[in-house]
Amino acid sequence: MRKTVRALLAFAPVAIFSAGASTPEGMADTLYHNARVVTVNDNFDIAEAVAIKDGRIMAVGRYEQLRKLADDDTRQIDLEGKPLLPGFYDGHIHVGTGPRPFGATFNVPTPARLTEILSQEAAKVPAGDWLVGLMNRPHCHMQMPNRRELDAIVPDHPVMLACGVLKLTLNSRAIELAGLNKDTPQPKDGLIVRDEQGEPQGVLTMGARRYATRVIPSPALSDDSARENLRAQLARFPPMGVTSVNIAGVRPNELRLIQDVYQRWGDELPRATLQIFLFPGYDDVDNSLAELEGLGFRTGIGDDRLKLGAIKMSMDGAIAVPDFRTLKPYDGKVRFKERGPWENREGDFDGVTVIPGDSLYRVASRAHELGWQLGIHTIGDAAVVEAVEVLERVLREQPREDHRHHLHHLTIRPPEETLAKIAELELIVDTQPNYTYYNNAFMLAAVSGNRLERQNPQRSLLDRGIRIAYGSDGLPHGPLLGIWAAVNRLGHDGKVYGAEEAISVEEAIRAYTRGPAYLTFDEQERGSIEVGKVADLVVLAEDPLSIDPRRLRDLAVEKTIIAGRELFQGSHIEPYHQRPPAP
Repeated sequence: MRKTVRALLAFAPVAIFSAGASTPEGMADTLYHNARVVTVNDNFDIAEAVAIKDGRIMAVGRYEQLRKLADDDTRQIDLEGKPLLPGFYDGHIHVGTGPRPFGATFNVPTPARLTEILSQEAAKVPAGDWLVGLMNRPHCHMQMPNRRELDAIVPDHPVMLACGVLKLTLNSRAIELAGLNKDTPQPKDGLIVRDEQGEPQGVLTMGARRYATRVIPSPALSDDSARENLRAQLARFPPMGVTSVNIAGVRPNELRLIQDVYQRWGDELPRATLQIFLFPGYDDVDNSLAELEGLGFRTGIGDDRLKLGAIKMSMDGAIAVPDFRTLKPYDGKVRFKERGPWENREGDFDGVTVIPGDSLYRVASRAHELGWQLGIHTIGDAAVVEAVEVLERVLREQPREDHRHHLHHLTIRPPEETLAKIAELELIVDTQPNYTYYNNAFMLAAVSGNRLERQNPQRSLLDRGIRIAYGSDGLPHGPLLGIWAAVNRLGHDGKVYGAEEAISVEEAIRAYTRGPAYLTFDEQERGSIEVGKVADLVVLAEDPLSIDPRRLRDLAVEKTIIAGRELFQGSHIEPYHQRPPAP
């Protein structure tokens, strides 16, 4: 029988904050007490104890009342006044089967170490062998080397360095092996960066990366290695306080490997929802439709540990290039190291279209018809406008209640009429508050003025009744840095960007707990500390609601609990923003 009791006030005699789920009965397995329990329920009630039975929350409220649920076998844990929150839900991450993108074997953490590291790597292998590495963001945008700079360091090896996964740079040997020259046609869905004479400078973005990836030797990867790599990447999240993740893009052929990982090690990993990535582009609509039809499932199949979520597609480029699609041209020269690339595009460059609207419509319409949820990557305002138009058409032709279609990112604030349409269509926005901090260097290269200040809007969405879900995009820096960024709006350069777009700590916590749970249809099971929900919890060293908001990113995670089991325990953990940044 389902409980429907609700507490009118925090610390009521038996404050049971019910989510309407089935309530465990009997005596508690575990009782956390002397805590500041931040329930994140509708009223944002604060309690002092939580009782857990069979991996679910059986009661929330005063310890004096909840201790009656304990017997000699109950673990009673005194949290010494520390805050206990719902486990964070990272609504947008990425994982891969390889240990590093592109089979990279080394990493360049800062531009100052480029010569040192490339020289060391070149000395390890015979002349002519490929050197494939990663450059850490955000440094690799404004200081990404071109072919001549790489040639000066390593003339006898083909070299490829990637900035994230959407942009890379080659030296002359690699350019030659890739078959690139001044006559190579520009791809529709990417850029070959050229000098004033039209010669490739080595930098390739988005779809243009295919010229390089098809000639870079791919190391053999066994299924066992792929599974171990996936396991290791997912295991990074519990120490951040993350108990659930939404993996925003896996290919159909990767599903079996991730399923294997969860069958073997699921109890030690965060709960996961998988979005299926399709690439209809300009010319592959029929292939994407065939992949869609071949899946044979739809959103929701799975269990409480691993299930399928949305179909994901990307309309435009990325911040880390930058080549996201905008309604008006970029404000200045998009270039690297103040010379060379894209100088001839000043005043007319407005980004790259990865999927044109008609291609998106054909695949989105069929996916919607088959019962799939849709998640569309839209960084620039032009991409947002077009994606909303496509989704409006799909929903007008095939009305469906509670579709929970959503936009990934929405980084450049779209026009007011588009925001109103997002609210009207009840679209969700899966947004990344850490972009304001971490991707600031990329934004400075593309936009200025109001477009820069209001980028990555948060308050604009909430004030219009638009649901938001927070995620990291797998940078990773953890939810606490995301909450810090949403509240403070600080860029990597220490400046405040668009203070009017800041939100409260409470709102940011909701967006990193209840927001993603709603996005993946899990709001009855996760996202708040309420009776009947799964006991996915996080203990922090200090109360995020009472400390100086500038210190939010410095908070340490002390315990991460999934289904009542403590998967992570630690203290004095180095905050993630102080660790070496991810490539």
